[in-house]
Amino acid sequence: MNNLLSIDFGERYMGFAIRTVKTQIPIPIEVVDIKKDNIANKISTFVDSYDINEFIIGYPLGMNLSENRMTNNVDNFIEEELKKYNLPISKIDERFTSELIKNSKKDRVDDLSALEILETYIKNND
Repeated sequence: MNNLLSIDFGERYMGFAIRTVKTQIPIPIEVVDIKKDNIANKISTFVDSYDINEFIIGYPLGMNLSENRMTNNVDNFIEEELKKYNLPISKIDERFTSELIKNSKKDRVDDLSALEILETYIKNND
C-alpha cells in the first residue's frame, strides 16, 4: 500500500486528497487557489508531510473519451510539476466525479472531487 496524493486539477482551483498507510482512510485535505498560492510549493509540502509515494490525478476526457483543452492542461501540469518527483502517476477518468458532488456555487468542493478521484482509484486498484 502506498501513500497517495490525489489531485483535482483546475485552472484556478486545485483540490487535494490523501490516503496514507497509517490511516488507510482517504480524506480531503485542501482546496488551493493557484492565483494566491504557489502550487509547486504546496505539492512539495504535501509530498514531504505525508511521505507521498504516488500521485493520482483526475483526467478530464470528453464523453466520447476524446482529449480536449483541459486534458492537454493536465498533461502539461504532469510534465511541469509532477514528473520531477519521479513517483508513479495514475490518471483517473473524471468525467462523472463532478456530478456526484452537489454544492452551492459559493462552496469550493475541489477537495471532495479529489477525494472521489482517489476513491475511484482505490476501488479499482487495491
